Amino acid sequence: MKRKIKIILTSHNINNNPKGSIIKVSKGYAFNYLIPKKNAEIGTKKKVKHITMFENIQKKKQEINERRTKEITEKIKKISKISLYKKTGENDLIFGSVTEKDILKWISVHTNLKINKEQIKLLDIKAVGKINAKIQLKQNLSENIQINILPANI
Repeated sequence: MKRKIKIILTSHNINNNPKGSIIKVSKGYAFNYLIPKKNAEIGTKKKVKHITMFENIQKKKQEINERRTKEITEKIKKISKISLYKKTGENDLIFGSVTEKDILKWISVHTNLKINKEQIKLLDIKAVGKINAKIQLKQNLSENIQINILPANI
């Protein structure tokens, strides 16, 4: 019967496993190939425990981040539209333009969310009307919000 030992990989793509993973291989493969070429090291109890501890910490952080993004998306979905009042001139053109800063200010006042300016994708707005803005929460996750620019009665 073959006896397998636990090893910790120190380089990528050995048996399609990432660096730092713990795998079981035969003694001959480990001692004659992987360890001499510095592709792996012997998995002692302390090293295995250390790696599993860091994997558990990483999983907890990932769960917390997923929970936070879920809460933020739920709060953003509750916002049906944002109404901003701007001083207008002729032909319903506004003085200046609507920026990400204006939207951030509205979101922070009404929902107490902390969003970065870089997360808001907005076209150049210089007229009164309805426009859609995109809030990028993660790389593959974004939400659309309708922005109403209304003339201010000053």
